[in-house]
Amino acid sequence: MTRSKDVSREKYTIFMRKAEEYYKYMKQAFNEKANTACVTMAVHCAISATDALTVLKLGKKSSGQNHAEAISLLKDVRASDEGEKSRVCQKLYELIELKNPAEYQDVEISRREAEQAKNLCDKIYSFIKAELGG
Repeated sequence: MTRSKDVSREKYTIFMRKAEEYYKYMKQAFNEKANTACVTMAVHCAISATDALTVLKLGKKSSGQNHAEAISLLKDVRASDEGEKSRVCQKLYELIELKNPAEYQDVEISRREAEQAKNLCDKIYSFIKAELGG
């Protein structure tokens, strides 16, 4: 069961502003070869953007510690392109899988992983911005 909480729909802009900030710093971290920061910012950008869309469309956001629960809510959103939404859900899952190693494990994040996170985030972020009308 997806844990969610009701959020006033007009507050979606708060989550999108957070996503925009994370996006900016993800790109900066990538350019500076700060691989761990890039992955972390990419994950937080994608989750915040997802929250923005689910808040606007459903009046809900995921409240669970497991970021994968945000994917369940995203699946409930009616999108302009359902096939693309399905691909974005898969990309979000792939991106979330990079979070644990980047934030909690005793491993170095490679340039390839940072680039993968950035590319996944770019696609998720672009889709959600388009769905939000921007």
